[in-house]
Amino acid sequence: MYRRIGIGLMLLAAVGCKGAEPAVTTVPYADDFERDALGEAWFQSGGHWVIDRGAVFTTGANNAPLFLRAALPADVVVEIEVTSETSAADAKVELMTDGRTHQSGYVFILGGWNNTLSAIARLDEHGKDRKTKKPTNAKANTTYRWRIEKKGGDIDWYIDGQPYMRYRDPNPLEGPGNDRLALSNWQSQLRYDNLKVWPYDRAPPR
Repeated sequence: MYRRIGIGLMLLAAVGCKGAEPAVTTVPYADDFERDALGEAWFQSGGHWVIDRGAVFTTGANNAPLFLRAALPADVVVEIEVTSETSAADAKVELMTDGRTHQSGYVFILGGWNNTLSAIARLDEHGKDRKTKKPTNAKANTTYRWRIEKKGGDIDWYIDGQPYMRYRDPNPLEGPGNDRLALSNWQSQLRYDNLKVWPYDRAPPR
């Protein structure tokens, strides 16, 4: 009986520890989404994610991100255009994730919680160590160009070329288990377009 319980626990642990989807592309990476389907470079963990009019479109993903199947370097730069089609911006990108799970890395939220605040959170959107910004200065039906720079524990978020927020992490998330990028959403209608990802030292200047 004890042996059966032990085997069961081992199987549960093995399932729970399943890693990211295998990487099928590399960084530098660029995607303009000018096609009909997401393709094998993307892993959909749930929710609603489709290609629509040359962009990734999502509505009601309920925090089930769309993961890029590429291993990120520890120091990385990401650029992407984000458009909200709902009354509040409420747009998300997740960086240095495990490749399968929401809140497994850094979460960048623009105009969250009915546009009451923006945030950079580490592993928990509601965590006490998150950094927040009020007012958000975010508007619906507006396209914003995001740029996220991570070098070690120094994380800087720019919008339309201007500093927006920063986060300093003495124990940065990086390496296997924390090396994937994700597009994310709660219940907004969002479009993501013109994604570019570089190693930090190969990224073009702002």
